Amino acid sequence: MTFDLSNPWLVAILGGAIGAIIAGLVLYYLFEYRKEKILKSTRMTIITNADSLLKKNMIRDALKIYAEMLKIISERKDPEDYAHLKNNEGICHSKLAELSNKEENLTKAIIAYEEALKIYTVEKYPVNYATTQNNLGNAYSTLAEVRYKEENLTKAIQTYEDALKIRTVEKYPVDYAMTQNNLGNAYSILAEVRDKEEKLTKAIRAYEEALKIRTVEKYPVDYATTQNNLGNAYTALAEVRDKEGKLTKAIRAYEEALKIYTVENYPLYRKVIMSNIERTKQRMRQ
Repeated sequence: MTFDLSNPWLVAILGGAIGAIIAGLVLYYLFEYRKEKILKSTRMTIITNADSLLKKNMIRDALKIYAEMLKIISERKDPEDYAHLKNNEGICHSKLAELSNKEENLTKAIIAYEEALKIYTVEKYPVNYATTQNNLGNAYSTLAEVRYKEENLTKAIQTYEDALKIRTVEKYPVDYAMTQNNLGNAYSILAEVRDKEEKLTKAIRAYEEALKIRTVEKYPVDYATTQNNLGNAYTALAEVRDKEGKLTKAIRAYEEALKIYTVENYPLYRKVIMSNIERTKQRMRQ
């Protein structure tokens, strides 16, 4: 079949038909684009609501929404949303582990964080990478209380050190201090299993790094928490060497914590610290 393109009427009809097809295609893609934007906006609203529930500690409600959203949001099509959901799913399970089914929930949390880290790479999403690594470290540290103590603490230490590649003291001082304190805790507990002196020395170093940021003026409660941790580490190290020197440093750290843990504001914490000081002084007299 041939067309006489010298016929102006035929050319006009063909031009009109082609124009109509193109216009139809444009309208179709515009409609699909608009529909996709509306769907994405709706999804983001739902995710934001779930995040708000998580902040309010309505953990199970938030987790239910994250689970539903993960049915329609894929790692391939929406990697950032997927990673966000997985990280927050991990947070939910970590929080639930404090209430019940500790081992089961922590195992689920670890799986979720590791899924998030497939997207949150150090190269593409350094800040999210560090946050998720810190969360993962906390999950491994807590799981060490239930099973495979040495193995899980070793994994926790590795994840904290990975987080600290991004959470430097210059760029992210508050997060740096938090992760250093977490790292110190992991080393302190690992010292109960092996290489006591070495691990406690590393724990003390981590606490002292945290205290460069956690000053009594700026972050009083965090300062007191880390000083108490530091006191515990020195007390344990006194069992290995320089008993009097280390116990003296332990008492000094506990006394620093007491500057914040007053009887009016933190009576329970103060009682714990006072008990630590009394035990430490008894050991010095032995």
